[in-house]
Amino acid sequence: RAGTVDLERVGEGSWSSYRRADLGDTGGWVGDVPLGTGMLVAESGIGWSAAGMLNVAPQAISAWMCGESSEMLMALGGSTLAGDRLDLILYNPYVWDSTIGVEIISELGEDTPAELREIYVPAGRAVRVNLDEALRLRRFMGVWVRSSPGKVALLLQQSGNGETAVVEGSMLHSDWWLPVPDLDQAETHLLVSSPSDSSFSYRIDLITESGPVYSFVEGEFLPGQLTAVPLSDLPDGVTGIRVLGNVAHLAALRIEGDGLLAAGPGALGTSRRWFLPAAAGGPDRRDRAWLLNPLPLPVSATVSGVAEGAFSSSLTIPPESVLPFDLGELTGRADDLAGYLVDAEEEIAVVWTSETEDNAASYTAGVPVD
Repeated sequence: RAGTVDLERVGEGSWSSYRRADLGDTGGWVGDVPLGTGMLVAESGIGWSAAGMLNVAPQAISAWMCGESSEMLMALGGSTLAGDRLDLILYNPYVWDSTIGVEIISELGEDTPAELREIYVPAGRAVRVNLDEALRLRRFMGVWVRSSPGKVALLLQQSGNGETAVVEGSMLHSDWWLPVPDLDQAETHLLVSSPSDSSFSYRIDLITESGPVYSFVEGEFLPGQLTAVPLSDLPDGVTGIRVLGNVAHLAALRIEGDGLLAAGPGALGTSRRWFLPAAAGGPDRRDRAWLLNPLPLPVSATVSGVAEGAFSSSLTIPPESVLPFDLGELTGRADDLAGYLVDAEEEIAVVWTSETEDNAASYTAGVPVD
């Protein structure tokens, strides 16, 4: 919807107005943001809104959603193998100092060094902590943070093999949907963990090219456990995954290949409407939406570009399947395409990927619209 959003720059303990984003008649805005380890706070007085960030560099691309700050957040998808660099970035956009309790989980279980169990983050500042020295040679890692007082935002920044992945901290949920993108020869792992201090039960359902496989795995998670399942161990042709638990947890994908590194949480449940805050790419970038229909009936949907002059397209998602859609078809005559809207007749789950000619890629969940 039309309106304006105030963007405030927060850094080095100070707050200043950065600019006002005019959403125009289409309800979208795209623009450059300042460089550096700072924060942009978007304050909207027009009801529901969402924002995302896209960083494109030579042979590297990363994208992430700008989520709400929270007292508890978790991120999965890090690694500290040889040649990898993993940074934890904590943001405190508020006017009071905060002490952050940190719990790091790896394939070894609870794996937090004593010096990282509490991190002090002053008001209006960001703190970057390199995890390589203290936690070398971990294949899979996740971070859970708890702030007191106030709320924080969290990013994991992973680099390796010339590529970069940025994973936003997410609030926990009991039901995750993960469309699995086909990114050529990529190696994909499903990551699941929960900071629960007791064991909990979970169930994994699969959508495959030959049909659904319900309750493919049912089991118990142990406290502090991070489970990493290579998709090569699952039945052939897996295109979508659901992870359902009896406590709140996080489910994510980590995708690796030749010059490719992407990681991110799955879609938070299902919805009839999804927003993908993804600035349109040029001829050297391919953006695709992956639409997962969990129902035994086909679902009609419309994908629209959020910009004046952008196109829309109608499609039908087959029953219990994942349908890829090339978002580049919607650019049309739009100059500043700020994202895409997906409207479906029934509830679906949506993620989007962005790929460059150099095989770099990002994986990001859409934002469900109430």
